[in-house]
Amino acid sequence: MISIKLLGVSETLESNDKEFIKTINQLNALQAFETLNALKAATPVDTGRARNSWILTDKENRFIDGRLSVANTNLVGAASDSSITPLYITNGTPYIESLNEGSSKQAPARFVEQTVLSKNYNIEGVLFETINLDEL
Repeated sequence: MISIKLLGVSETLESNDKEFIKTINQLNALQAFETLNALKAATPVDTGRARNSWILTDKENRFIDGRLSVANTNLVGAASDSSITPLYITNGTPYIESLNEGSSKQAPARFVEQTVLSKNYNIEGVLFETINLDEL
């Protein structure tokens, strides 16, 4: 009978897991930035408010209205190596749903879904939630 004890396996696996998780978070961020830019490009423009309201965040319920002059649309920190971080692309413009329903001749109805799904990423879905900015 032979017995072999491997030393350092747990440490090696833990190190590889952290590297793997960080890589997944970095890839997710790249895909999210690409999708964010595509959504901005697809958004109809009159004043620029709706286009300027798209943000990338790691907070589920974070919305910004572009009328407040958003300078930084990246509200995501450095890639974590401890857990996979979900990312959210949000738009706090009160009329973004109307634009997405086709109220502008500059973009087809459901331009948000079409843009997101055209990226062929593993995205859970598109959620629309009406919020009252006065309550934030």
